[in-house]
Amino acid sequence: MFKMWSAFHYLFILSPFIFTVIFHFAFRKLNQDKKRLVGIVLSVLAVVILLLRNGEIFIKSGYKLDPEIIPLQICHFANFVLLFAFWKKSDVLFVLAFCLNLPAALISIVFANSLENYSTLVSFRAQAYLWGHMLIVSITLWALFNDFIHIGKKSLIKTLIVMAAIYLLAIPVNTIMEALSDEKSNYFYALYPEEETPLETFYEMSEPVTILGMTFRPLYLVLTALLGFVIVMVFYGFYWLYDNLKGKNTV
Repeated sequence: MFKMWSAFHYLFILSPFIFTVIFHFAFRKLNQDKKRLVGIVLSVLAVVILLLRNGEIFIKSGYKLDPEIIPLQICHFANFVLLFAFWKKSDVLFVLAFCLNLPAALISIVFANSLENYSTLVSFRAQAYLWGHMLIVSITLWALFNDFIHIGKKSLIKTLIVMAAIYLLAIPVNTIMEALSDEKSNYFYALYPEEETPLETFYEMSEPVTILGMTFRPLYLVLTALLGFVIVMVFYGFYWLYDNLKGKNTV
């Protein structure tokens, strides 16, 4: 049984950084092409863990369609972002991984309240939460420290455009999934807030509207998007600071 702020929780918080160090020493002698292959393999591992988790949900639900088995939640989506970032050598996807998926995974690790809902951690779903979030953070940090992530103005702007497009598309996708499954669908938190977060305040401040059969809260969407923008810019600031310190150390 998981308990918030227990010794195990603190170990969970430290685990991504521990694995980042392990990855560094394990693969430091490899050239960049081989490190890229390592990144692909680690990302595939994260995807496999996610698929096992989704398979368990699908089987236990009686083989019913459930929004949980479609990997469009921010942290689930992150596994594929990392995989394609390494595979396609995409600056935009690496920026998305570092500036959005990394902070989202960190928040999920620190505020891991949902783990308290599991009667046991010995399940694909619970283990996927632990290992999935840990791998997202550690792989992304390892990618940063091994010069895979480069954030310039163009790649940052392209990433923000991609984020905006995904966020807007989440509204009809959530609406369709709720109609098909009769279950709550909340990809990218486009329709509902995460409990015990500032998103709840944004939600309560907003009034719902219905357009083309889609019910959503415009003010909630705008405020949530602004919060996402602030988070991205904060992590861009971390990257800028890291990049400048690295440049000074190589002079």
